Amino acid sequence: MRITRIETQQKRRDRVNLYVDGEFALGLSKETLLRAALRVGDELSPLRIGQLTSEETLFQARTAALRLLSHRPRSEKEIRDRLREKEFGDSEIARIVDDLKSSGLVNDAEFARTYVRNALALRPQGEMQLRRKLLLLGVARPVIDECLREIMPGVDVEHMALDLAQRYLARTVSGSRHTDPLKRRRLVAGMLARRGYAWAVINQVLHTLDLSSEEDPHDLPRSL
Repeated sequence: MRITRIETQQKRRDRVNLYVDGEFALGLSKETLLRAALRVGDELSPLRIGQLTSEETLFQARTAALRLLSHRPRSEKEIRDRLREKEFGDSEIARIVDDLKSSGLVNDAEFARTYVRNALALRPQGEMQLRRKLLLLGVARPVIDECLREIMPGVDVEHMALDLAQRYLARTVSGSRHTDPLKRRRLVAGMLARRGYAWAVINQVLHTLDLSSEEDPHDLPRSL
């Protein structure tokens, strides 16, 4: 079996069609073609065609992963899930993820730190909320624990929650229909709870805003 023609694809200029003995054999990226150093006239066995197909699949999987990472950092689970959605096999995914981890492009510990810092800067929220989101993104609990131990002591959580509550009051609860202190207390507490703040922080904020009462915050409706 001999390569008789190599032609650039019409719709994909970064890909070529490979012809063996006058018949179409397979399509390859120019990257895979260059790596294989193939030329017209080269012998090509069925075994080598299978190897080229595997190399091309790995190239496509790596390209897809790098494209995902070009938009924002990703957790290892995100990369695996997205490649699986694109119907790459488990062996190719494992190989690509290992390569990305070795090169430092996928690092769940660094991903978690970046995620937490960005989340706190863009949208104030409590530690419980951050933990939930990182778990959903597939970050392991020990990695999350270490990340939060590293970052949260330097964050003035109560001040952040107080600022959030004040802006919420000014925007949402300042109307006449919300003049009842208990109603205002429940709304503010519910909003902070949804943002993942601990009850100790919520109580301190309510006290600072003069919305505290003898009512146990644990009795507040969890749906708020």
